[in-house]
Amino acid sequence: MTAIAAETRLYLELVGRVFLAGVLAALLGLEREVRNKDAGLRTYTLVGLGSALAMIVSQHGFVSVLGPNIDVDPARVAAQVVSGIGFLGGGLIFVKRDVVRGLTTAAGLWLCSGIGLAAGAGMIWLAILATASGLLTMYGLDFVERRILRSKRDTVFLEVVCHDKKGVLAQVSTLIAKSGFNIESVEIRREVGEGLVGIHFVMSDSAELQPLLTQLAEEEDIVEVLPSGHRPLRKGLKRKSE
Repeated sequence: MTAIAAETRLYLELVGRVFLAGVLAALLGLEREVRNKDAGLRTYTLVGLGSALAMIVSQHGFVSVLGPNIDVDPARVAAQVVSGIGFLGGGLIFVKRDVVRGLTTAAGLWLCSGIGLAAGAGMIWLAILATASGLLTMYGLDFVERRILRSKRDTVFLEVVCHDKKGVLAQVSTLIAKSGFNIESVEIRREVGEGLVGIHFVMSDSAELQPLLTQLAEEEDIVEVLPSGHRPLRKGLKRKSE
């Protein structure tokens, strides 16, 4: 095999590693994209591609400068990926009124960078196994949480009528989370009245409902709170006359 053929084969292999890293990262990012998270398909794919490229540069980027008195640490460039992911992950985690959001997305990005590094280093089966494990964790454990763990709790339906203002949904959701309830789903309806919006919450009953109702009733932007107990929500939402 000539030197040109060997070099061409090497470059094709490296390109294949980068491509594989992007595909594996995209599989993880697709799950976040479906759930409408801040970091989704594009972010995960870019992290996977960048991590693989950093590893390849660490391994092959400094071959031309090697000499009898020159040593190169092949892990130095790749190690900086961990620092970079720390900044990205920190930007995805939000703490507001004791409610933490974005941890799973940030952890997924961290895993994605590791998969990219493994693929870039030529550890193909390790990268594929890590991706499969990540997908199993995201989908499988989510199923366990929703169908098994939460099925042991009662379901509470809550209807909130409030002024149609920016930030009201986040305000109500924060109060619900602080009260110890887990929000399963949210539905918004705008036909309840002029300038008003109806928000329908389906929650798991892991706390006392009355303290939450009291807190919501004290909020200035909330017009009415209608707990529906353990029954399905009514299709029509009527306001009491003021």
